[in-house]
Amino acid sequence: MEVNTKNYGKLFLIPTSIEQEFNNEFLLESDRRKVKKIKDFIVENPKTARKALKKLNLDVSLQDLNIMEHNKKSSLKSIEDYLKPIFNGHNLGLLSDSGTPCIADPGAMIVSKAHEFNINVIPLVGPSSIILSLMASGFNGQNFCFHGYVPIEENKKTNFFKEIQINIKKKKETQIFIETPYRNNKLLTDILKINNEHLKLCVATNLTDINQGIESKTIKQWHQNKIPDLSKKLCIFLLN
Repeated sequence: MEVNTKNYGKLFLIPTSIEQEFNNEFLLESDRRKVKKIKDFIVENPKTARKALKKLNLDVSLQDLNIMEHNKKSSLKSIEDYLKPIFNGHNLGLLSDSGTPCIADPGAMIVSKAHEFNINVIPLVGPSSIILSLMASGFNGQNFCFHGYVPIEENKKTNFFKEIQINIKKKKETQIFIETPYRNNKLLTDILKINNEHLKLCVATNLTDINQGIESKTIKQWHQNKIPDLSKKLCIFLLN
């Protein structure tokens, strides 16, 4: 029996502020109007999400919102359970914890399931640390690869850096990766051990915040200058 999806709600992918203090606007006014009546939301971190939703000044009070947590530690029994509001004709919002949903973010499986049910998925315009750092790096924006987190185990990390150097040389491909704040300094030290001093490294920190920093230099130039302290900062690393 064919399911009638005409009465389904829509799934809105809602970007949030990268710096998580919500000092800056993170949605276009036209997009803010699209989500004002939504009362059901899928989020990574309820506390952070409530800050974002308060900033959006929704028509529904924060106390009356249905906030469903979805992350590595907590989730509903099945992905379909998250989509129940849509099946009942209500629009549903999917929020990232920081920046753009589904990019280095656990929300992709929910969007995938939504497509299986022919649900209308509406991505909204907002900040992405990956795209912003690439824009500001001066590196190849036509051909790039985002790797997510760098391997922790030393042998795997060494092989990772060997592989991405091959990709840079053969494809001129910009390599983009991230690390947890408390391991940023160790990662920067490891990157600067790369023998090819002509490779370029860009480090973008705390993007969109008032203390945002973007430095793009060759490995040789990084060695010639004071190495920054990256601890407790949100960083994106790019090599080209």
